Amino acid sequence: MPAYASSPMPSRRGFLTGRVARPKPQFRPPWTDEGRVQTSCTGCEACVQACPEGIIEFDSQKRPRIRFQGGECTFCAECAEACPEPVFDPTQAAPWPVTVSITDACLNAAGIACQLCTDSCDPRALRMDLSVHPVGAILLDAEACTGCGACLASCPNDAIALNDPRQQRSPA
Repeated sequence: MPAYASSPMPSRRGFLTGRVARPKPQFRPPWTDEGRVQTSCTGCEACVQACPEGIIEFDSQKRPRIRFQGGECTFCAECAEACPEPVFDPTQAAPWPVTVSITDACLNAAGIACQLCTDSCDPRALRMDLSVHPVGAILLDAEACTGCGACLASCPNDAIALNDPRQQRSPA
């Protein structure tokens, strides 16, 4: 393994070539944000146990995060109801600002017809545009996207990325 991937401090070569290991962003549960989680979460795991989809887990600091591995968030709010602390705010207009984006790894971009993500998208935020030749393209309606994560498991090429505008990083 390269030295730049195992150390929090990049090597000189890693820094100069731009190959610096960056931590993956944490996606906190709906109706929360990083500040609420850091200041109010006691690590009681009530939200983890209450999640019927099994997509809430704890990070290394005993804070809840969403892990979309074969599951999706149905926004049932059971996590928020189970939490004894003011970590969740279910009075927010939207559960969270998370949406998805389609990356260049999409099979359609390589000329291979695929629309599995559109089949799993209940709000129909992902749609197939057959006017793009030769096999079509996936169109995203960001306004309709709830960030539920249903499309992530269905993509055979991991070409769907989660985006949370609260976690915008500066360019490297």
